[in-house]
Amino acid sequence: MTDREPDPQYASSGAVLVRPQVLPHLASIDTVIFDIDGVVMDVTQSIRTVGCDAVRVYLTQLAGWPDTGAFVEPEEIELYKLADGFNDDWEIAGINVLTYLVKSELTGSTDAAALRQTTPSIADLAANARRSRGGVPFVRQTLLGLLDGAARERALGLWDCRKIVQVFQELYAGEDHCFAFYGYHPQYVHVAGRIALDRPLIRRESIPPAIGKFGVYSGRTWEETRAALEMAGIADLFTRERVIVVDDKLLKPDPGGLAALVQRMESAAAIYIGDMPDDREAARRYRAAKSDTDAEVFDCLVLSGPLGRRDDDEIRAGCADVIAPDVNAFMEWWTEIAAESRRAAVHKP
Repeated sequence: MTDREPDPQYASSGAVLVRPQVLPHLASIDTVIFDIDGVVMDVTQSIRTVGCDAVRVYLTQLAGWPDTGAFVEPEEIELYKLADGFNDDWEIAGINVLTYLVKSELTGSTDAAALRQTTPSIADLAANARRSRGGVPFVRQTLLGLLDGAARERALGLWDCRKIVQVFQELYAGEDHCFAFYGYHPQYVHVAGRIALDRPLIRRESIPPAIGKFGVYSGRTWEETRAALEMAGIADLFTRERVIVVDDKLLKPDPGGLAALVQRMESAAAIYIGDMPDDREAARRYRAAKSDTDAEVFDCLVLSGPLGRRDDDEIRAGCADVIAPDVNAFMEWWTEIAAESRRAAVHKP
């Protein structure tokens, strides 16, 4: 966040910003639900770079193109992550492969540098997707609409989403973890997994286990999530039933993951900590669908992900209930609120 005047829609509580409407409900929050990427783990050197390399490996090794340089940069992936409907990194890799297959049909080229200069750019596609809120289907339809029947069939014939996902998984997990994570040995890429470059953002001491209940709603697989929690030193705080991942057939912004977690944990009220628009959207959709007897779920935006590198107006346009610099700042703030609530309950006449 910058040094601008405080936004009137938020009250300042140290480094944390809170919507005034939420303040009366804070003491009732007994559950914190975490996203993983950008919240618990820094994935800028792992998953973000894998998203780029998966496109290059697929096009050069599987599609047979010459290896003439990078097709995608991490910043371009983040442009998609900042739009609604792009929570799945595998899908983003797939749509980036399709972008270059379409460009190749339009130009007759397979040179990375030349195709990067050809429209449509990833930045333009992401911007249009953000305005339309159409997600991956919007981009796919836009790209295929640029080709006639024969060219479209040629591009689709080279677009194998299952193999794109496999290349992504092999790059991320590597030979050490691929079988444990996904049940197969690497076929296309034989390298050390980029997972080794994941870095914990959360500090174990910021999560006193006695103050509440903890869950996870992530777009990772269960094995990827368990590895992240172990790397962060907090795996003992989470049972499998308190973790919702892609294996559970729920993917953000579907609010079903939040609904399942607060029901399983019998939460009075919860707050979901995320770093992306789809995290906020999941909480919004939950609130829109919940009954009067369902637990309330608030959302916290942490600025340790891509949104934290954006302009303040762009961040606050989503009106998250709480904005914090990172997960540790939020946890320290919420821990004090929980302690004050307990003290008030003890001394209540």
